[in-house]
This record gives sequence, C-alpha cells and structure tokens, in this order.
Amino acid sequence: MNKIINVNIEISKGSNIKYEYDRKKGKIVVDRILRDGFVYPANYGFVEEALDWDGDELDVLVYSKESFTPGVALNARVVGAMKMIDDGETDTKLIAVHADDYRLEKITELDDLPKKWLAEVENFFSTYKNWKRQGITSVDGFENEEWAVKEYDECVELMEKYGSMDKDDFIAEMKKLHPSKYE
Repeated sequence: MNKIINVNIEISKGSNIKYEYDRKKGKIVVDRILRDGFVYPANYGFVEEALDWDGDELDVLVYSKESFTPGVALNARVVGAMKMIDDGETDTKLIAVHADDYRLEKITELDDLPKKWLAEVENFFSTYKNWKRQGITSVDGFENEEWAVKEYDECVELMEKYGSMDKDDFIAEMKKLHPSKYE
C-alpha cells in the first residue's frame, strides 16, 4: 500500500516560473524565471513536515494530467523518488501521483509511470540550471516507493529536530554530522 502525503503545490506543471516556499515568511515567493525553453514537467510541491538535506522542505513531483495552482494542497500517493544533487547538496524529489484522481489509481510504482515522462523529468533537473554552471545539478537515478518512504521519514525527523534552525546554520551542522549527504 502506497503512502499518502499532503503536498503543497509551489509550481504548476508547464510553468516557467520558479516559486519557492519561504518558511520564515510562511508564503510562496517568486524565486526566478527559468531560461528560454524550460518549463516544469510536473506539478512541483513540498511536504511541510519534512526537511530535506538542502535546508528546504522535502520536494515532491506530482504526476497528473492536470496543472494545479500554486498555493493549493492535495493528497498524493508516493510511488518513488529521484535522487538529485544540487550544487553539492542532496535535494531528493519524491515522485507521487495525485491520490484523488481515479484515472491514476493503477499507478502504484515508478514502473507504472510513462518512461518518456521520467526521462523528461531527469533531463529537466539535470540541465535547468546549467546557465549558472555546467553540471551544477545531477540526477543520480530513481528509487522505489520503499526507499522514498524511508527518505520521507528521515526528513520528518530532521524537521522535528532542526526545523527552527536558520537554513545556512542547518546545512553547516549537517555537513559536520552527515558529510556523505554533501558533495
């Protein structure tokens, strides 16, 4: 049985606007406009109760035929994860499907998702920041639902212990305690 999580949508599928949740402000803010030709291949959101190793809430890519408005919350069924490094920091993306869409009921694992979509996601996140520096991001593969749920649980623990810390202080502390999470 897949884990159902509550996802807060930051970015609509097809958008070229990078929004980001600002925990201090308690709202979604515009971070930047993506370079020409780049649009998000999935609805992109976060799990409020889980802190990833990059100091931000744990990211979730929500597969759906629909495009959801930034600021809405939805139930999503975790089917896997994408392992990613962003500028030397672990930046995992859970992969989930909209849990309240009857058309997606048969998608219970990564292998049920279109291969073309997974390739598009991998290509996007491997290249969308190359204008800053070639290879600034890398995708290190996909993992199954069991791995993804363990990562989610670990990130919930991080939020409980360190969620009140400043982002830079958190990363500095984690680099000392868990250097393998940082390249």
